[in-house]
Amino acid sequence: MKTAHDFFHNYLAQNIADSDVLQRMRNVIAEFSVRAPKIIVMKCIDGRVHGSAAKGYPPTTVVFGRTDGNKVSLARSNFWYWNRIDRVVKSAYFNTPQTPAVFIAFMHHSKSGLGCASHKSNDAEALKSIEMQMQEVRKQYSENELFVLGGDTETDDMTEALIFMDGTRLDSAHIIEYCNLKRPADVFHKAFISQKIDDIATCRNLGHETPAQLLEGENPKFFANLDVCLNMQNYLLRTVTTAIRKERGELYRIVRPDVLDLIFNTIEHINIPVNLLGPIIYQMVWNIAYSLNHTHLLSTITNEERMAQLDHAEELACYGDGFETLPRNKSVLVKTGRGDDMDALNVAKAVLEKNRVRYHQDHKLLVHVNVEVTGQMMHWEDFNDMVGSRILTMQRNVSEVFGQDVAMLTSYSYRDEKRFYPIKISREDERLVYPNDVIAPINSIAKFSNLLLKAEEALYRMQFIKDLNP
Repeated sequence: MKTAHDFFHNYLAQNIADSDVLQRMRNVIAEFSVRAPKIIVMKCIDGRVHGSAAKGYPPTTVVFGRTDGNKVSLARSNFWYWNRIDRVVKSAYFNTPQTPAVFIAFMHHSKSGLGCASHKSNDAEALKSIEMQMQEVRKQYSENELFVLGGDTETDDMTEALIFMDGTRLDSAHIIEYCNLKRPADVFHKAFISQKIDDIATCRNLGHETPAQLLEGENPKFFANLDVCLNMQNYLLRTVTTAIRKERGELYRIVRPDVLDLIFNTIEHINIPVNLLGPIIYQMVWNIAYSLNHTHLLSTITNEERMAQLDHAEELACYGDGFETLPRNKSVLVKTGRGDDMDALNVAKAVLEKNRVRYHQDHKLLVHVNVEVTGQMMHWEDFNDMVGSRILTMQRNVSEVFGQDVAMLTSYSYRDEKRFYPIKISREDERLVYPNDVIAPINSIAKFSNLLLKAEEALYRMQFIKDLNP
């Protein structure tokens, strides 16, 4: 019998492995961030649309807002919603001058009828939710500050459409059908994928394999291996943006010409800032390759496994920030910013209860509460303000919705690291089933220091690795 403790132990083990990759690849991610626009994506809590993998953006490079059905209060009193956008706009102003930030409000639908649960699979209502955001956000920021888009994910095949303010749709599903693309390699020019990477550092990181070799097999390393994926994302963005600025003809030696022609013909009438054109093309090309790989993987598995990909199969609810490394359809994601977190938590609970009917679990419902920290905590007051008090407030919301019949993990993480550090703010709470608590030995003004906190964090990681590799 798999207990809640067992689940969280395996869950944290995978998190440590993923965060270690991000740590090793931090220079690669930093280089990607310099070329990419600052981007904020608002989307549903549905686990099938989780993360930035389908967009070609590494973890840590996208700011997300997650609410049930992407329904939000657009009142000025919704501090978390507007502050999240303001953070990205100001980051672009100071760090990527002459390149506006990008806002994308995503809906999702399903050809097989397994659409948005919050909208009861009513695609028209889902579209209204994102159009309201697009229109209101457009009013608040100039086009030099923020480029506003809508988006639509088809959760069966993971194709995405970008929806511009005039209603134009740049749709990867349409491009795939029109250009008769079958496998991920089809979107690229054959000369590009058959040659070794011309950047020595990237080539070394990829084991001197060509893109064509990385795209081979049933589950190609191009997408399945996080190290490889991060390096290819960085390399592709660099080659596409460089070609756009240098000579557009070079782009036709990277991406298949008919794919590019269709993209350019679709958006030629739209006034896209010059420094965003390359990233938008890159994002669309990456999504085409990603969705073709996803479609192929679905064709290689059993019907039961396929339904676990097409329909809800989330195992836990994640409340807060910092969950970008989790795999697709692992969790229902709930962030602050809807205006009423209770609604989103209630939807998350309903989804998990429905999933347990089809996928049996021996333990209680699972909830992971995580607070993400952007800087260092030098004093105990920093920890209390940024982590401890927020965990307590969010834990109270979980109690209101889930009651006592729930197993919880509470933690914090750093934005550039994505490693969960378990803590227990309410040690007497029996719902906190995981024993680790990195703050316990130093949880007071008299005992706390940043140096000791770092030591406790390192001990947690080392002990975890030791337990996994006895």
